[in-house]
Amino acid sequence: MAQSALTLKLLPALFGILKLPQSTPFPDWLRDVPLYFVARTEDEFSVMCPQVAIPAGLDYSAGWHCLRVHGELAFDEVGVAARLARPLADAGLSIFVVSTHDRDYVFVAQDDLATALSIYKQVGFNMAQHTP
Repeated sequence: MAQSALTLKLLPALFGILKLPQSTPFPDWLRDVPLYFVARTEDEFSVMCPQVAIPAGLDYSAGWHCLRVHGELAFDEVGVAARLARPLADAGLSIFVVSTHDRDYVFVAQDDLATALSIYKQVGFNMAQHTP
């Protein structure tokens, strides 16, 4: 069965990605941030959020753009993360991919954004129009 073309939407905020000690309580500074991702494992606590929300003094990787898969995807749709990652990995670009119940997101370094967008267009992805 042929896969439908994915549509990506570039989110307007620049994101920061940081690692906190696993024992860190949930950060109060995230409570009013409208979009963030967290993962706590047995040895780390990772946060991806708009970098303007990250308090001064915390060490983080800055300048990540977030592309969201736009439109409706079935929860059990197979291969979405692979379709996002493969063409950029083949080009040697480093990414972060986050999947939620309804959406998939790919984080691309600021310096790689133009290349990533070009690659996605070349392999048949569509880009959603930016709306403020």
